[in-house]
Amino acid sequence: MKAELHLPDLPEVPVAIGAPDPAPAAAPAARGRREAWSVRLRQGLGTYLPLMLMCLLAVATWWLVRYAPRPAAETAPAVVRHVPDYTAQRAVLQRFNAQGRLVAQVEGEQVRHFPDTDEVEVDTVRVSATAEDGRRTEATARQAVAAGDQSVYRLEGQARVVSTAADGRTVVIEGEQLQLLATQRRVRADRPVVVRQGGSAVMADRLLFDEATQTLTLSGRVRAVLQPGDVRGRAVP
Repeated sequence: MKAELHLPDLPEVPVAIGAPDPAPAAAPAARGRREAWSVRLRQGLGTYLPLMLMCLLAVATWWLVRYAPRPAAETAPAVVRHVPDYTAQRAVLQRFNAQGRLVAQVEGEQVRHFPDTDEVEVDTVRVSATAEDGRRTEATARQAVAAGDQSVYRLEGQARVVSTAADGRTVVIEGEQLQLLATQRRVRADRPVVVRQGGSAVMADRLLFDEATQTLTLSGRVRAVLQPGDVRGRAVP
């Protein structure tokens, strides 16, 4: 008996001898394209990144300027009024020197302090001061305006200053307005005044009295009745 083996028909596969393989050639081209794209990306970032950062900085600066709080200088300044911040009845103000000695005292029926000018108004005022050489000065008036440091007193209304030396000799100055310069130890008047010392009397339009030298300087119209030895002075036309 003769045996036969039958194999199924297989598909025909074309075979080319010596032909190049197309698949490996495609991979280098793809890698080249990817490498070229990354190079272009780096170049683009290097070119445009500084510009993008500058734009971002400009936008941030504009936002800060627009929404920053307004300076306080743009607000309307407060109106300072000449109104006392405190008052006192039957008050006594005292000033002491560096050694603790009382050098000046101010008494009044009513005292008002004004913060805008740092001045003190005193009604029915009485001022007393003692200098180092022993001369004592007392002043009275219907009202006085004193500087904050009590260095200057402007006496108004029946003003009267009595200056008494250590030997008891007295000079009296009277007028409607007098200025007492406490630190300079002077009395100034720009309105008519009367000066009395002993039996002498002097009337003048303006006056400057220096307590340290006990000298009167008179100006304007001057009329006087003098007793020898009472007043040392000079008239200024």
